[in-house]
Amino acid sequence: MYHIVQILPALGWGGAQVFCIQLSNELARNPNNKVTLVSLYDHTGNHMPVERIAGNVQFITLGKKTGLDINIYKKVHALLKEIKPDVVHTHLHAGYYVMWAYMRMKNHFGKVHTFHSLVTKDAPKHGRMMNKYFFNKNIMHPVSISEEVLKGALKEYGKNIKTLIYNGSDTAKATTKFDEVKASIDALKKNKDTKVFISVGRIYEVKNHRLIIETMKVLEKDGENVIALIAGGYLPQDKALYDDLVKNKPSNVHFTGNVNNVGDYLLNADAFLMTSLYEGMPISLLEAMSVGVVPVCTPVGGLLDIIKPGIGFLSKDMNMDSYLSVVKSYLQLDETDLTALKDNIKTVFKNEFSMESCAKKYEALYHSF
Repeated sequence: MYHIVQILPALGWGGAQVFCIQLSNELARNPNNKVTLVSLYDHTGNHMPVERIAGNVQFITLGKKTGLDINIYKKVHALLKEIKPDVVHTHLHAGYYVMWAYMRMKNHFGKVHTFHSLVTKDAPKHGRMMNKYFFNKNIMHPVSISEEVLKGALKEYGKNIKTLIYNGSDTAKATTKFDEVKASIDALKKNKDTKVFISVGRIYEVKNHRLIIETMKVLEKDGENVIALIAGGYLPQDKALYDDLVKNKPSNVHFTGNVNNVGDYLLNADAFLMTSLYEGMPISLLEAMSVGVVPVCTPVGGLLDIIKPGIGFLSKDMNMDSYLSVVKSYLQLDETDLTALKDNIKTVFKNEFSMESCAKKYEALYHSF
């Protein structure tokens, strides 16, 4: 039995966390794999439901305290020493919480770390200094999730950064709440021809929701038959931003809060809005593509690698006029072109960005050590 351990800080509401769960679940489909998913922090009601984790994936929490917690290094070491993994795969800033254990463990096992964002955002300065040592000594094997992330990693860490594995995602699926969600969205529409835009992601400055608000104001003024759903919650430090967005939103924008059944919303949407200031390879975008929801995005990070002609729309820059222009280009598509576009998006997802394909690439990497 090949024991794979995935470690992340916590199962908060974010794309990297969704990715870790989906990757763990997919790897566990292989009867030759034993998969353990580790959260440094204990699980709380503010995190994603543990029901998302497959029953054959072991889930362990280590009780990290907020801020500096020296004991977490010892807990990680004790856990890895006990379970004797074949490979440990870290995500987000969990990468530098395992390093103390790695230096003390003599037994050989694979050590992989994935950059889920631009590397300067993936870890603070001291974390990047530690990363550089471990990467250059070939102790940890870094993985970039997009061409843009890889370019930044090469610049930050040097020529040892070579591996690129695009993120993958499960296909979005309907749940038992589908009819309820459909009815609630239909109630917001002016008529059956109303186009439904959706944005999925935590509300904070990086996601640049203000651009959606300002764009939707213009569309409302121009009489466009569209609504936008903003699906995502916020952390306490971002409440002022959320309140400001709600205060200034036009009537065609609706906030849903966190949703655990995002597939129901995507299956009732026409276009996917992503206006981020920077991105790695967003899982929410891949989920939207899996069911043919058309991406309309800003030109940052991994979005530059995904949104090609025939897949969606990418604004020229971050200005509102530029973004408004591509939104209107989408709205001007006739039904024939729109159908062809949606079919192509689903085909590209299946061939290049499915979780099944992604997990196979990681398994090959794990077994290469």
